[in-house]
Amino acid sequence: MLKKLFAVLFLLSVPLLGINTNNDIPQIAKEQLYRKGIEYLSSGNYIGALELFRFLGNYKNSKILYTEAAKFFEHIPVEVFKGGEPNIRVYIGHFSDFELVCPRRVEKVSFRVPVGGIFRKITYRGKSYKKLTLTGEKGCRILLNGVSLGKLPLGVNIDLVEYRRGAIAVLNLPLEFYLKGVLPSEVYTSWPIEALKAQAVASRTFALFNIYRARKAGKPFDVGSTTAYQVFRIPQRILPQVARAVERTRGEAVVYKGSLIYAMFHSNSGGCTHSFGEITGLNLPYLSEVKEVCDIKALKWSHWTKRLKKRTVRKILSHLGIHLKPADMGIKRNPCGRGLFITILSEDGRKITLPLAVFFRLEAKIPSDWFYVIGKSESDFLLAGRGFGHGLGMSQWGAFCLSQRGWDYKRILRFYYRGTRIERIY
Repeated sequence: MLKKLFAVLFLLSVPLLGINTNNDIPQIAKEQLYRKGIEYLSSGNYIGALELFRFLGNYKNSKILYTEAAKFFEHIPVEVFKGGEPNIRVYIGHFSDFELVCPRRVEKVSFRVPVGGIFRKITYRGKSYKKLTLTGEKGCRILLNGVSLGKLPLGVNIDLVEYRRGAIAVLNLPLEFYLKGVLPSEVYTSWPIEALKAQAVASRTFALFNIYRARKAGKPFDVGSTTAYQVFRIPQRILPQVARAVERTRGEAVVYKGSLIYAMFHSNSGGCTHSFGEITGLNLPYLSEVKEVCDIKALKWSHWTKRLKKRTVRKILSHLGIHLKPADMGIKRNPCGRGLFITILSEDGRKITLPLAVFFRLEAKIPSDWFYVIGKSESDFLLAGRGFGHGLGMSQWGAFCLSQRGWDYKRILRFYYRGTRIERIY
């Protein structure tokens, strides 16, 4: 009963009436943004989906799809993980050929879609499968389409699964071992131990949130191994400082009012973080704007410059059915300077306004949404920016700086995730 009440209260809090209707955007562009929002929703980019459907307002069923995307962020009570350390299913890639090469055996699995598009199943030892599970032993290596992904730990299961008319490889790992493959991929292992511990707890919380959501949705994997989730590589050697950071925080997660948070993190905020609500319209109090207290000017990605090709901007617009030659760009910002919307001005005086924080930043491959146009040429815009990443949640370089100032990991986490506490949940 309480879970249902939580869900009802959550949905009632979604601020649909405040969504920008954007009546001035051309119909063809609305349709393309709508399709992009559906693509984001289907692929699990729920923040991008919220940003676009909020922007579209009353277009088609954007409000319904906005509410659907918002459900991903509903409360997850910590009690669901009280039973002990879970396994996590990590998607490591699609394959046409998969090999498990062990000292005493080699297992070969293939997946083929012949010319003509006739769908075939995963093939192993002359038989076809929708799902096949293999178990590694000491010294086994994985080869995905001929590329080695390294040696597996003893006893790890690999699921080979049909998924969306393709075949994917999924590792089944103990969560604490998985974290030992995340930390060296996300931060520098030479950082102070408190920064590593902060990353371990944030990564564990993020993983737990995704485990719960994926299982409820019936997905064949919980997380991917790229920046779309958090970066993971099969650890071939576990460094002592990584082991300490994970083991000394074992089972700990970031909790807001008894529920797991969606513990987002990024490389460098540039000086302040975004609030979740200003990008998506959905209020998550623990992801509010945070102004850095560290002097981060000397840290990696605090400042950057980039040449953005005008043809890249034209390509983005052409995908929306808009054909214009960009002459200038103007940005609507939040109070600390981060971008929210971008207006592209054409040589003939036309203009179009688009969401910047997720949509345009990703499409144009811009390091962050906090940038200024400081120069223009016939072919380029010269951008000067601050920070790296989406700017939501914990800044990894900010955590490094705070740890150098003597902050412990719990204080760091509470600084970036407002109103939270650190709790051992298994």
